[in-house]
Amino acid sequence: MKGLFKLFKAAAKLFNITRLIIINSIFFIIVLIFVVALGSEDEQVTIAENSILQLNFNGNIVEQKQPVDFSAALSKQLMSDNEKVSEYAIDEVLQVIRHAQHDPKVDSILLDLSGLQSASLNNINSIGRALDQFKSNNKNIVATADSYSQIQYLLASYADDIYLDPQGMVLLQGFSVYRLYFKELLDNLLITPHIFKVGTFKSFVEPFTDKQMSKASKIANSHWLNQLWQGYIETVITQRQGTNITAQSVSPTLIQLNKGLKKAQGNTAKYAQQVGLVDQLLPRYKVLKKLEQDDAQWISYTHYQSTMPALYEQDITDDLVALIHGQGEILAGTQASNAIGGDSFSKLLQNALKNKRVKAVVIRLDTPGGSAFASEKIRQHVLDLKAAGKPVVVSMGSVSASGGYWIASAADHLIASPTTLTGSIGIFGMFASVDKALNKLGIYNDGVGTSPLSSIDPTRELDPALAEILQLGIESGYKQFLSVVSEGRGMSLEEVDKVAQGRVWTGVDAKSLGLVDQLGSLQDAINQAATLAKLSDYKVQPIKKTISAKQQLVNEIFSTGIKMIPQSLQVNPVLFSAFDTVQKQTTLITTFNDPKGHYLYCPMCFINN
Repeated sequence: MKGLFKLFKAAAKLFNITRLIIINSIFFIIVLIFVVALGSEDEQVTIAENSILQLNFNGNIVEQKQPVDFSAALSKQLMSDNEKVSEYAIDEVLQVIRHAQHDPKVDSILLDLSGLQSASLNNINSIGRALDQFKSNNKNIVATADSYSQIQYLLASYADDIYLDPQGMVLLQGFSVYRLYFKELLDNLLITPHIFKVGTFKSFVEPFTDKQMSKASKIANSHWLNQLWQGYIETVITQRQGTNITAQSVSPTLIQLNKGLKKAQGNTAKYAQQVGLVDQLLPRYKVLKKLEQDDAQWISYTHYQSTMPALYEQDITDDLVALIHGQGEILAGTQASNAIGGDSFSKLLQNALKNKRVKAVVIRLDTPGGSAFASEKIRQHVLDLKAAGKPVVVSMGSVSASGGYWIASAADHLIASPTTLTGSIGIFGMFASVDKALNKLGIYNDGVGTSPLSSIDPTRELDPALAEILQLGIESGYKQFLSVVSEGRGMSLEEVDKVAQGRVWTGVDAKSLGLVDQLGSLQDAINQAATLAKLSDYKVQPIKKTISAKQQLVNEIFSTGIKMIPQSLQVNPVLFSAFDTVQKQTTLITTFNDPKGHYLYCPMCFINN
C-alpha cells in the first residue's frame, strides 16, 4: 500500500512540475513578445499628395470596440485561421471620413469591401451620409469586392463607381427572422415548459410552446422587416441614380431572377452588371492598378486613422457632456463591456453624477433588453441624474428594445435612427420541469417540506396554484412597465398599452407613435444634451469601465495581433464554426440571471441580413 501511495505521490509531483514548466514557458513567451513589441519603433506615417484613402475594413464595424480578452484571444488563435478580424468603432470611422473630406492630400476613397463582415444598418447609413459629404467636395469614391454581401453592397452603393470580380456575385437576400421551434422535441422528451408572459407580440417563449411562428408575430415582424427592406431598396436606387437600376434589380422575384440569369447565361457577375447593380467587371488587383495611375499613393484606413487627433479631447476647465455606451444583453450584477450589468452600468452613471464638470449625459444604447431587475436599477440612476439637474439624452443604436426601452423611457429626450428597432414593451418568465421524463425512466421525487413553496423543484410537477401566482407576478411587472413608460413619456396607460403588447417598432414608427422624440444620430444626441444643459462651450467625455493594469498589459500584447499558436495546433475552422454556432444559441438562456426570473427581451430584434 505504501508503495502505491509513493507511486501516486511521485506522479502528482511530476504532473505539478510539468504544469509549472508549461505555465512559466507561456509566460516567458508573452513577456518576450511584449518586450519585442515595445522595442520596435512605430512606423512613421506620412500622407503623400494625391493620396487614395483605402477603407479596407477586415472585420466588424461596431458601436464600441471590446477590450481584448486573454482567453478569447487564445481560443480564437487555437480555433481559427491566421487572418486577424478587427473591430472598427463607428465614431472613429466617421472621424476618418470627415477628416479626409477636408484633407487636400486625399483625392479619393477606395471602399475595399471583401473583408467587411458585419455592420448595423444605422451605422452603414451614417457612414453613407459621411461619404456623400466627402463627394460634395468634388472627391471621388470607388468600391471593389470579389463578391458583395448585402451589407457590403449597401455601403458600396454610395460609391461613384462599383467594380465586381468577373467571377463574383451580388447576393441581396432581403431581411428575415427565422427561429427554431422546440415544442415537439420537448413533448417527445416529456419536458414541460412553464410560460408566464404579458404581451400579444412577446414572442421569446413561442419556440417552447408552438411548432411555428404565431400569426400575430408574423404580422408584426413582416411590418418592420418590409419597412427596413423598402428603405434599403430606396437607398440603393437613390445612390445609383444615372444607371439602369430599378427596384426589380435589388429585389427580383424568383421568376425575374431566373429570366435575368438566363439572359446572362448563368453568369452572376454579368447579371449584376446588366441590371445596374455594378458598373464594371474587373478583378480587385486590376482595380488597384487602374487607380494607381497618375502617381496616386495609397494610405490604409489604419494608417490614416493613426494620424487623427484624439476623438474626444478636453482640459481641466471644460464643461463636459458625458457619453456612456451600453451594448449587449442587460444582466444583473457586474458584467463585461459586451453586456449591460445592472451594477456595473449603474456605476458609470454614478461616476457622471459625482463629476461636477459633467453637465449633461448621453447614453448610447444598443441592446435587445434582458433582466427586468437590472433595467429598473439602471433607470433609477437615470432619474438620479435628472434630479441633480443633469439632462439625460438617450441615443438608440441598431436596437433599444424591451429592457433597453425601459431604461430609455426615463431620459429627457430620446433619439433613434430610422432603422432602430425599439419598443417591444412586454415581459415574460419561464422555466421547465422534467418530472414526466424522470417518471418515464422510473425516477420519482417525493418528500416533505414546511410550506408549499418549499416544494418548487424542476424535478416535480408545478402546482397550478403556484403557476397562477407566478403569472400574477408577470402581470404586475407588465403594469409596472406601462407605468414606467407612461411616466417617462407623458402618455396615459391606455396610450402606452396600445403600442405595447411586446410589439417591435422601427425608429420611424416609434417617432410617429410618441415613443421617441427625434430621428437622428449620436451627434444629434450630443447636441441636444448640450442644448438642454444650456452649454455653448463644452467637450465630450466618454465614461468607460476601468480595467486593471494587468489586464491592460494583456490587452496590449494581444492587440498587436501576434500569433503565438502554430498553424499545426489550430482547430479546423469548419469545426470551430459549428461549435461557435451552438455556443451562440445556448449562451442567452445560460446567462439570463434576473433574481425574480422576469425578463424584458426582444428575440426578434436580430435580423438576418
